[in-house]
Amino acid sequence: MGVACRKASSLARPLAFDMADAALRIVAIMSRDTASLAALEKQSPLSPAVSDLVYRGLRHWGLAQVRLARMANQAPEIKISALLAIAWAAMHERMREPYVLLDQAVNAAKRLVGQKPAGFVNALLRNTVRDPQAVEDFENPVAKWNAPLWWIEKIQRDWGEQASDVLAALQVRAPLTVRLAGGLEAHIESYLEQLAAQGLSGRVLGPAAVSIEPAVSVDRIPGFAQGQACVQDASAQQAANLFDDLLARGQASQGRPTVLDACAAPGGKAIALAQRHAADVWALDSSSARLGRLKADLPRVLPTLKGHIHPVNGDVLSPAHWPETMPRQFDAILLDAPCSASGVSRRHPEIAWKRTPEEIAAVADTQRKMLDVLWARLKPGGELAFVTCSVFREEGETQAQLFLDRTSDARALPCAGRLLPMASPQTGHNQDGFFFAKFKKVSGTVGLAAVDHNCVHNTAPGIGQ
Repeated sequence: MGVACRKASSLARPLAFDMADAALRIVAIMSRDTASLAALEKQSPLSPAVSDLVYRGLRHWGLAQVRLARMANQAPEIKISALLAIAWAAMHERMREPYVLLDQAVNAAKRLVGQKPAGFVNALLRNTVRDPQAVEDFENPVAKWNAPLWWIEKIQRDWGEQASDVLAALQVRAPLTVRLAGGLEAHIESYLEQLAAQGLSGRVLGPAAVSIEPAVSVDRIPGFAQGQACVQDASAQQAANLFDDLLARGQASQGRPTVLDACAAPGGKAIALAQRHAADVWALDSSSARLGRLKADLPRVLPTLKGHIHPVNGDVLSPAHWPETMPRQFDAILLDAPCSASGVSRRHPEIAWKRTPEEIAAVADTQRKMLDVLWARLKPGGELAFVTCSVFREEGETQAQLFLDRTSDARALPCAGRLLPMASPQTGHNQDGFFFAKFKKVSGTVGLAAVDHNCVHNTAPGIGQ
């Protein structure tokens, strides 16, 4: 080994340190402790190595619950559960030799909780290495699909024979996907050549969607600094063209149309709408911190905008307190509603573990209230789009039909509909799970409408076929 190699090796951070850091971050994530997570980030900015361990551990949280129930007399404190999830993930995915990982995990436990609990970690990991039953743990649905049993059963009830495909897709690491704008979308093949010139591989996932492998920081994404490329999943990109026909007519007859992006933060859909249409886009959100991300991003994308974005801090359910500068009614309204986020759990594996059936029922009720409040703010002849990043029918098809049942002046319009999660990069289908519905406000009472079957259906290629 040369002098330079020996020096680099001696300065390398031990895996045990990264494991301990990752375990603390998992604890903060699972506990919804944003303050602790921010403090950890300030103390030690998240490195790619730690980020990878966090993701691996969260992806194997279900495995840790299954093994602890089988191998331990009682559940350990959450720091130990997090560390074991990381260690078992690393062993399963063969990051290093098993006994190297065992040694590093024990050292991490000593840093986290002291000598005695480290002995517990040592015993469980040694037993796992020797245990012929260890591989059978993956047959347990909780470990296999990395979710509580009620979550798995809810997906199975909703999707029947398709459920296994949905659950499997949610176990695959999501790609880095960008949406091209500012003219780049018309030269998508040239963009692939730019990626190749940087040693990156690009795959077209949609009219303006390109996945990039391997995932890189945004400063390495061609066109990002110029606002011509924005990070956005292929399914989420469908929101940008929901109002194409309506806004084209509005621009021709009335000048600049008005669009409300309700629940807008962090701003990806508002930016996409303003890049596509010469409209006044009002980006409303109750979180000033998350809305700040949109404001910070505006200078980057400003040269690519056809329309104008107005960030507004406010609660969708309290329109009486909206700023007076906002229009009373809008030509188009996009409600990217709060939801379970079950459709993006491949990006955030902790989601299933942080939700309860009661919370999903409560958020569905919030969706209902938002739809009714926003409908009153839509002009006659205008269109409202309802979007959720969920795979649950309760937050999609069912919610859309209930809205139509109680709203006599609403008509369903064709749109993207149901997009089930896909993870088939070989065939060019790789997307999160989303639901889209679109409604037109008609004049007078037209009776009860039904959800248009061109709007609410499964449009994910290959699912269930």
